[in-house]
Amino acid sequence: MFKFEKQWKLNFKGHEIIVENWWDIILRTGERLIIDGNITDEHNGLLGLSQKLEGQIKSNEQVHHVEVKLGSIDLGLKSGCHIYIDGNLVGGDITKKIIT
Repeated sequence: MFKFEKQWKLNFKGHEIIVENWWDIILRTGERLIIDGNITDEHNGLLGLSQKLEGQIKSNEQVHHVEVKLGSIDLGLKSGCHIYIDGNLVGGDITKKIIT
């Protein structure tokens, strides 16, 4: 089955953050947040407008909250992603507005 896939990567204080998004021709979708090689949040289902993924990074005895918002960009023609750490936008499609 043919799948469309997109991935965003970010390094935060030595920790690798990967966000994956996919959808196929029968409108099934999937999103996952991977931190340091471990899946921390994942959603699979039918085509939706937006998703939110969450996780944590422990660094030097501090815990950082990771939040990912996925939606549409470029007039709804492409998938977009914003990656927030402790409420600050730090990665993904920073210069684009996400449509949710």
